[in-house]
Amino acid sequence: MSDYFFPDEILVEILHRLPPKTLLRFTTVCKSWRSLITHPSFVSLHHRHSPSFLLLQLCDERTLPNILHYSLRRDDPFLSPSSSLFLPSSFDREFSVVAICNGLVCITAGEGCHSLIICNPSVRRFVSLPRPRDYPCFYDACVSFGFDSRNSDYKVVRIACMVDDERFGLSAPEVEVYSLATGFWRNLGGVAPVCTLCFVGRDAPHCFVDGFVHWGAKRRSVKDDGWYFFVLSFDFEDEVFGEVALPESLAHVSSNAVIITAVGGGNGKDLTMYRVSGGSPCSCEIWVMKEYGVAESWNKVFTFSLRGFYLEAPSLGITITCVTGPPAALCVRNSGEVLLLMDESGKGCLYSLDVEKKTFRNLQIGGEGYTWYLYSAYYSETLVLLNKPTGLVSY
Repeated sequence: MSDYFFPDEILVEILHRLPPKTLLRFTTVCKSWRSLITHPSFVSLHHRHSPSFLLLQLCDERTLPNILHYSLRRDDPFLSPSSSLFLPSSFDREFSVVAICNGLVCITAGEGCHSLIICNPSVRRFVSLPRPRDYPCFYDACVSFGFDSRNSDYKVVRIACMVDDERFGLSAPEVEVYSLATGFWRNLGGVAPVCTLCFVGRDAPHCFVDGFVHWGAKRRSVKDDGWYFFVLSFDFEDEVFGEVALPESLAHVSSNAVIITAVGGGNGKDLTMYRVSGGSPCSCEIWVMKEYGVAESWNKVFTFSLRGFYLEAPSLGITITCVTGPPAALCVRNSGEVLLLMDESGKGCLYSLDVEKKTFRNLQIGGEGYTWYLYSAYYSETLVLLNKPTGLVSY
């Protein structure tokens, strides 16, 4: 049809502005349109021009089991609502989003991240992953999801940390990688350093910088039986791990009551870490590495102090009362603001912190029952998975 009415370049210019649901219908017009819409170059062009929204995963505690809602928000000052994101309801009632990559959503459910799917909500299709390995000892696992641009392949990495008393922090985690192109898991034996992640589980925070995924990690120090903290990275192309050093004040800690996590989102260039130190007062710090891989470029940009039920922000000159725990850093927004979850009298409140302008705003998102925001990341519509020949399930 395009041969008779439009030059291909004009047709591409028109079609790439349309939403995926419309383009899905257009693939049935004729073979040439289907070939054009499902071509990798068109899929990439369409995704680059798709608007980006901030996805909030909200938990409704009025139900048993708790029901999760996925709200797409415009990235304006108050995160005004745009629409809801519909994920497969047949998968598991207690699933959780663990990562988003190029409009694809990786979802897991259950202990050990054994149940996994890769979903494209734009075209309502998903792929179920085969069950990864189990281990005879006590362990916990987390997963991340990324794109191997060299091989044009989407991959899931699963890290299983042994948490029994004998090996905790003294052994390397077990690592597997799933390839969407092959449909199989592969064991990556001997590639991970000796460590355990600071936060292990399906909600383990991680972030992407320069194409690498990062987690806060630690291992036992052989010198003083303390802990050495660092940032663990994984390269989806070469399937190798790396280590990013933290400032000396963060790296060597004698107490076990310290958690250092990566904060996702942002421009994908600055590595942002969040440190919570137990005790009284409880200290919460945001650190940013301005020059990736250069330890001297770490900069502490903000500090909270939790004294009893009072959260103090000295640089802002404010104190928030009835705070029952340290804030949780959910993500860095494109503006550079940090999205924080606060527990105020048992109710989750979402705040946006602007370090540069020194503002701290309660976004007033949610309502009765919608008390916890478990995940936040940027999402945009895509046509990926539209032309996968096998294994797709529509919903």
